[in-house]
Amino acid sequence: MQVNLLPGQELAKELIQLKVGGRKALSTILAERLPRRLAQDGFEPLTGHPAELGLSRIADFPDRVLQELSGRIQSWTMTPSGSEGWRKAEVMRGGVSTRELDPRTMESRRIPGLHFIGEVVDVTGWLGGYNFQWAWSSGTVCARAMTELGA
Repeated sequence: MQVNLLPGQELAKELIQLKVGGRKALSTILAERLPRRLAQDGFEPLTGHPAELGLSRIADFPDRVLQELSGRIQSWTMTPSGSEGWRKAEVMRGGVSTRELDPRTMESRRIPGLHFIGEVVDVTGWLGGYNFQWAWSSGTVCARAMTELGA
């Protein structure tokens, strides 16, 4: 699965411009554009580089590295590793904060056009179908909103 986490933005160009006199860490700059937990705690899976690299000052990065990192963020590839099936399906703690989403559409308040549904959202319920209900309901809300927008 491939996802552009910052659609409509020229991330590489922005990062290269921020290099001049840039004292902030790369992960801090990314956290201004992405959810903090994704930009900082998820730096390694997001960029394919060690988390320590994200702590380096933006000014210390060659342009080609910033372009490569931007390309990964704007074409983030994920491959599911498998499934335990319905018998083992459970919700985990964490995910995209509900404060970050418009509840009428499930659209990100930070990144227009990006929607989150189901268990990727930080909503927890008891076992016994509550989580499935949330997944189906949030999916329905999102689908209706996208249909109305002609997306």
